[in-house]
Amino acid sequence: MNELKKLYNTPLPAKRTGALYNAFPYPTKISPEAIAIYIACHTQVGDSVLDPFAGSGTTGLATILCDNPTEEMINTAKEMGVNPKWGKRNAVLYELSTLGSFISQVMCNPPSSSGFEKAAKNLLKEVSNELSEIYTVKDDNGQDGEIRHIIWSDVILCPNCKLEHTYFDIAVEKSPLQVKSDFECPNCQNTNQISSLEKSTEKYYDPLLNNHIVRKKRVPAWIYGKTGKRNWSRKASPDDLLNEDLFLNLLKQTIIPIYNIQWGILFRKGYHKGITHLHHFYTNRNLIVFGRLWSKVNSYPKQYHDALKLLLLSYNSSHSTLMSRVVVKKNSSDFVITGSQSGVLYISSLPVEKNIFEGIKRKITTLSKAFKLTEASNSKVDVINGSSTNIKGLDTSIDYVFTDPPFGDYIPYSEINQLNEAWLERLTENKNEVIINKAQHKTVDDYGALMGQVFHELNKVLKKDGKISLVFHSAKSEVWRGLVNSFSKAGFTVRLSNILDKVQGSFKQVTSNIKVQGDPLLLLTKERHLDNSQTHKTGEEEHYIIQRIIDDAFHLNSDLNEQKPERLYSRYISACIESGVPVSQNAKDFYLMLRKELQNTHPAI
Repeated sequence: MNELKKLYNTPLPAKRTGALYNAFPYPTKISPEAIAIYIACHTQVGDSVLDPFAGSGTTGLATILCDNPTEEMINTAKEMGVNPKWGKRNAVLYELSTLGSFISQVMCNPPSSSGFEKAAKNLLKEVSNELSEIYTVKDDNGQDGEIRHIIWSDVILCPNCKLEHTYFDIAVEKSPLQVKSDFECPNCQNTNQISSLEKSTEKYYDPLLNNHIVRKKRVPAWIYGKTGKRNWSRKASPDDLLNEDLFLNLLKQTIIPIYNIQWGILFRKGYHKGITHLHHFYTNRNLIVFGRLWSKVNSYPKQYHDALKLLLLSYNSSHSTLMSRVVVKKNSSDFVITGSQSGVLYISSLPVEKNIFEGIKRKITTLSKAFKLTEASNSKVDVINGSSTNIKGLDTSIDYVFTDPPFGDYIPYSEINQLNEAWLERLTENKNEVIINKAQHKTVDDYGALMGQVFHELNKVLKKDGKISLVFHSAKSEVWRGLVNSFSKAGFTVRLSNILDKVQGSFKQVTSNIKVQGDPLLLLTKERHLDNSQTHKTGEEEHYIIQRIIDDAFHLNSDLNEQKPERLYSRYISACIESGVPVSQNAKDFYLMLRKELQNTHPAI
């Protein structure tokens, strides 16, 4: 336990870089290199590891890395002052999500990296040759060029003169680059806040549904391309659209899933107007390209089918759809093109149509590197696509659990994953999805009950001296109390706590009004060394905890990160749970209290 105390005394650095992390975009995942250090410090060579909420399989990848640690992992462990026992382990991953288990299976049991790379390049070459003109447009000199990406635009209606304007034209200024919030109609000089203006819609014949639909009107606004080695950009025109007759002809030759989106809490009547099916998330051009790539996969050797599908899905919802977007960065002369926002199905007023062939080409390199890192390991990883509320065949066989369970109402995974699972034609059954979600009629009590079932199963499969490392994040005290009650009633006690120190916050952590920096990381065991009921603790003890973490941060620690309110809230959570004190404060309330406590000595806080 002394070695573990040393481990839990140092924040665990979890970077968001590298081939394994970047192989597939998945919300809230943790770098496998960081998890591997924890596995190798908590277990012996040959031990069995379980993750009941495996997500995209990073615990499995970490188990694989234990047998072949990178130089960076070895150096990180030294800097933390710990001595991991490197070597092979066995891992079992339970994941309810169809997409998550698919990613986990392929990533943890990869094909030959060289064979995959050859098959992927051939697939890309075959389809790009078949659709050789699909990204061809006239460049700024009137010569044939190739699309790199196109910024599309919503169409805005002036409330006074009823004239239509593109959002791009009325909101975007180039020198300096900015997106304005005010609007003055160039026709009638009427002024308004752009956010208050009505968005134009249009009636459109949907050939896949064989029906007319009403959708938000979007048009190409600005196009970026290349001719030879020269990059260029210009204002877009209707000629840059994929010819309608060509689209209909190509559509007849392409298999596209006709999938009705099961909307839940992520639906927004504004930017999702007219989006009822999977294909509505794509431009005509990119729907054809992605559909053709997908339909060709099965013509390649069977051992590469799933890896090729993983390659395509790794670029699909994040970059191939209208959820791709632009961002404005300080001192930048032009937009920065990025992918979809993690954890939501947001479509901006300036969505981006990317060249899928160019994007997939880059992803081939990333996935090949990821497969090469894991293909020689002697560790074994089994992936089970099912609910961990009912774990079978593992009674008292597990030495260690590392898990990062769903954070209450934080991410509606089954709703988000539809855009990839529809192509797999296997959707997640969300009856046992552990979540707080109005659309699924699941309250915090339902969440706690489902989580309690999982912890009951973990008590059953974990050996007597087995341990659980639990990473969790929430700005809501009731979610924390639900979590603590669920593992306490299942017979687990918090022995130590730490912080998972993410180098870059997730989208929701970065943009939320109420942020939490660093995720509390708890060590749970079956031994009871304090009363877990958390009913006898008083507000006086909570006040003492708050005073202690403030004193530690401002008087004993010179690290400015440790003095940030968001980090202090994570410290508050960890200290309360480790001490058996109920978490009573939401992040918002904690920050208000913190400012009041520090207003005399630290007014900047």
